[in-house]
Amino acid sequence: MKKIIIGLLIFFQCQISVSQADSLKFGLKGKIIRALANSPNVPKVFYAGLKGKGTGTGLMYQSNDFGKTWGSLNEGKPISPYVSDIQAIAMATDAKKTMYAGTWKNGLHKSIDKGKTWKRDWTFPSSDVRSIKVGMQNPSLIYVGTSAFGVVKSVDGGKTWKRCAPKVIDSTFTFVWSIEIDPQNDNIVYAQTYNKGVWKSIDQGETWKQILNTKRKVCWDIKISKNSKEIWVATSKRRDSISSVYHSKDKGKTWEEVPDVPQIGISQINVIETNDTNTLILGSWQKGVFVFKNKQWTKIDSVDFDEISEILINDSELLIGSWGNGIYHYKL
Repeated sequence: MKKIIIGLLIFFQCQISVSQADSLKFGLKGKIIRALANSPNVPKVFYAGLKGKGTGTGLMYQSNDFGKTWGSLNEGKPISPYVSDIQAIAMATDAKKTMYAGTWKNGLHKSIDKGKTWKRDWTFPSSDVRSIKVGMQNPSLIYVGTSAFGVVKSVDGGKTWKRCAPKVIDSTFTFVWSIEIDPQNDNIVYAQTYNKGVWKSIDQGETWKQILNTKRKVCWDIKISKNSKEIWVATSKRRDSISSVYHSKDKGKTWEEVPDVPQIGISQINVIETNDTNTLILGSWQKGVFVFKNKQWTKIDSVDFDEISEILINDSELLIGSWGNGIYHYKL
């Protein structure tokens, strides 16, 4: 009888531990998640781009249930035999459900069948694509951040490409780590640079103005409020410390530094907007995920892998990509 009871206890303990693990880690365990993106049309559809171990290992996955289950696109094959690292993903709102994938060393790739097949766009001028944003009002407008050519854009759905203000960019911020579009106006775009602060254009990248000097700290990520008025910028000088979060309430005209930010080497920022107060979520290069709530910063201990590559939000749920242990799910 004792053996039966002990066996049942062990069984139930195993069941609890498996259930807890499954509720937190939603697939692709052990994989490097290089990019996460969500569908602009269907809230629970998400995409993940992987960094592989060599040439021809750059895979793309799709989830239709906010990351609970994942299926590979392109029949389980890499988007190209030469791609090892998918650094950026974007999806247009056009009827064709066009998707774009930015890679390291292998340029920009495009799919016109929701990721079932992919082709490299050989007309695109850069081999290193860091960030892609598609117009919300105009799906034919595409901005791409690169490490050598600054911001490149297309106004015809990727048929042709044009460098944005090359004379200005070549003398200021050629290395763009990420870009973001104003949610209310596709003509307004922000560029976060490797060590030249944040730049803003109000005319589709034809002219640029620096709106934030981050004192040579890298601008890793940016979030813009739904009403376009508030902006948060996450920066760090090193991957283990010297971190700052800058906040603007007037579309980047003035800034203040968020006090008491944990010195964790910030890599990601996201914001849950509410009527009363905003909840900030920070991901770091080496120290996990932190949440600012009730006037204090708290580490999410249940995310047991410290290298964070992406953080997306669905209501009060977080989808967290890690640099080596797949995707986590966490509900605030």
